[in-house]
Amino acid sequence: MSSLEPGPPQGRQHWMDLLRGAAILLVIVHHISIVQQIWDGGTAHEAVLLSEAAKPFRMPALLFASGILLPRSLEKPAGRFLIGKVRSLLWPWLLWSVLMLAIMGWGFGTDPLWWVNGMYTWFLLALFVYYVVGLLTRRVAPGWVALASLAAWTVMQMFGSALIDPSYRPDKFVYYAVFFFAGAALRRIVLVRRMPLWVLAPGLLLALGWAAFAVRIDRDPEVPILSQLVVLVAVLAGVALAQRLPRIRAVRMLEWLGRHSIVLYLVHLPVIELLARHLDLPPSRATTALFVLVTLGVCVLAVLLRPATGFLYTLPAPGRSATMPVPRDHDGGPSAPPAAVADAEAPLCESRPTGGRLPTP
Repeated sequence: MSSLEPGPPQGRQHWMDLLRGAAILLVIVHHISIVQQIWDGGTAHEAVLLSEAAKPFRMPALLFASGILLPRSLEKPAGRFLIGKVRSLLWPWLLWSVLMLAIMGWGFGTDPLWWVNGMYTWFLLALFVYYVVGLLTRRVAPGWVALASLAAWTVMQMFGSALIDPSYRPDKFVYYAVFFFAGAALRRIVLVRRMPLWVLAPGLLLALGWAAFAVRIDRDPEVPILSQLVVLVAVLAGVALAQRLPRIRAVRMLEWLGRHSIVLYLVHLPVIELLARHLDLPPSRATTALFVLVTLGVCVLAVLLRPATGFLYTLPAPGRSATMPVPRDHDGGPSAPPAAVADAEAPLCESRPTGGRLPTP
């Protein structure tokens, strides 16, 4: 008998939406905490604790979910694959980096490293690099690429990469590659079967301990090899939990956020920066709650407007409208789209721009 429990029938994987939704919400809380501390000198203590505790896990969870999509993407011809990633990753990386320069000051743009990993858009550039590496190593099992990334990051630590300015550290791309290619390697397991209970309980306990360690040292733990292994087990435990949660209204709301995570990821930080720069409010729980509500409200509005603003997230294909509707299947996921639309798949979510209907209970 298999050690893995039977999973849901093939179709839309709601747990992936839930995992992305939870991760993107944690990213938003983290950036609110950071920006408020920069501009207002402080933020709600609970937000700081949540941000520090979740720091080891939020980006690995997003990258793990993105890596699951790699094998499907590699089924395309190489040329179409690369064009699709340029349109859905490099284009929004460039566009939203320029937008942040307009908010923060054009002087940042004179530093080449700022464009690489000095702004939150580094994530899109990292995804593009991982997809290109995946294309170049398509005949190599992604598990081996994950192990090679693990070894490379360990060697970089030995040569002192941890001493570099954390805003511009070059090892960030190598560290997170482990989770992207682990997602690709474990795709068949997590999509076909539920993760077993013996992963869920110990994994959650390990995650809680690692989160407490992160809070205590006030930074992301960086123990070579151990860091990635602990976080990967924690992410798998998160998958196991997401696969079992009942789809009550709150869960469905998180799933909705996850289906549109590319929009939330790109929109949230400009909103937070503008709020912090133009609102003179004292640090408090109420101020943090206001930032969260306004930011999420603007992000939801951006999702609803996506049929008219699709060019902000994907470069339109020549001769095609950026707002072309995509047919939906009975479960709310995309039905088989035309090839030109499929090439523009969003890196953080499986759904396409359709107007972003709000979920119903």
